[in-house]
Amino acid sequence: MLIIYIIILFQISLCIIVFPFKSIQNDKNGDVNQDKEEYNYTHFMNDYFNQLNYISMEIGIPPQQLKMILTYQDCGFKIGKSKSCINNTNYLSKYNRNISSEFNYTKYYTLPYTEFGADGNSAEDSIYAFSDLNLKNYYKYKNIGFYLGSDTNDSLCGIIGFKRDNDEMSECNKINNIIKSFKSKYIIPNYQWSLKYTSRNEGLFILGGDLNDIISNIDVEKIYITNSVISNNNFWAFNIQKVICTVNNNNYIVDKEVKRVEINNDLGLIQGSVSYNEYIETNFFKEYFDKNICKKYMWYLNTYFQYFVIECDKTKFTEKDINNFPNLEIIAYNSDIKFNFGSKELFTETKYKYFFNIIFPIYKIEYWVLGKLFLKKYLTVIDLEQKTLKIYAGKDDPINGHNLEEDNNSGKIIILIVISFILVIVFGTICYFLGKNLNKIKKKRANELKDDDYDYTHVENNNAINSIRD
Repeated sequence: MLIIYIIILFQISLCIIVFPFKSIQNDKNGDVNQDKEEYNYTHFMNDYFNQLNYISMEIGIPPQQLKMILTYQDCGFKIGKSKSCINNTNYLSKYNRNISSEFNYTKYYTLPYTEFGADGNSAEDSIYAFSDLNLKNYYKYKNIGFYLGSDTNDSLCGIIGFKRDNDEMSECNKINNIIKSFKSKYIIPNYQWSLKYTSRNEGLFILGGDLNDIISNIDVEKIYITNSVISNNNFWAFNIQKVICTVNNNNYIVDKEVKRVEINNDLGLIQGSVSYNEYIETNFFKEYFDKNICKKYMWYLNTYFQYFVIECDKTKFTEKDINNFPNLEIIAYNSDIKFNFGSKELFTETKYKYFFNIIFPIYKIEYWVLGKLFLKKYLTVIDLEQKTLKIYAGKDDPINGHNLEEDNNSGKIIILIVISFILVIVFGTICYFLGKNLNKIKKKRANELKDDDYDYTHVENNNAINSIRD
């Protein structure tokens, strides 16, 4: 019975946690879609600049379903009227703590979180999640911590933030975090997390999984491991040593010095450096600008952020022109690992136009921001505790061709074999000493019986002899 209990225990714990996610569908363009002739750079930026993902999470007993926004521009694991809420009823939810029989307030973070004013406190409840990439095993996990910011019956939103906590005393570091919540209950084996895309607008939010857990037949020589560097925007970031443009097998070094690269899954595109901007405009786009085939526009986000966007007329700018565009190659710092983008990957095609997938701030900035265009191609695992990034630069197998459950079971089987071996030794030792003691008792009893047999037999024999004589 003890072995069966341990097997069940390890099947439920020491696993990954998986939530399927989807991209939020923006409706900023109304009826103007990519098949409309009037679709222009403004509509393109509305669709691709800010692309958030969300998960549907069941919380409480009985389960209440909440939409949780996944964002790099916020932090914590919280439910309430957040500043990051999307003003769309499709992504708002209701959560009533009084309905759940397993809700509790906790003392993890007792001070009011400034975003919610005087309301709110750390809490915990049961949360349901998958424990495998194939989404076959669905479990309830008790006492998972989060921050309840608004105790109200109004529509709320859930936020799972990935912003890097540079300061140990910051609110981001103090408030409940979903990775820390699952790790503190010994459900996941580490503080690693990743967003694994399985299609253009869907994927898996994975807690506790390493690269070799997610990718089958992984090439270890294609794994780039680096410490995350601090960025001004509190994004996860790393250094690169140079950027190369390749045309007809000829390489041109664009960024020659070590530069910072931030990763931001909220951005559907790539933000390039000023050096790269100057190179491609001078060596490629200039003739198209001069002929009015391509145009460079300034897109206004707000007072502080404006970007240059390149739009090309599809009737004059063809696939042949795209094939002549320089491939992009980013060389990792202190490594031979390269992150490549072919010319076709650098453009978005609509019915009437092509849009360049790399945008540039109007202020001359030398660092890069790699968004979904990068993260969809190169799986990145982030370690919240170690502050490290693991990026796989090899070919990522399709999700349907890989069974993480089998990998997890292999690891569990090894653990169970070790535990069973230990139990065998323990039980064997106990049985040995019990057997040894029982053997001593039997020998003692046998000696006593032998003495008794001798006496009785001697008396009986004498009586028999005397009877014969008589």
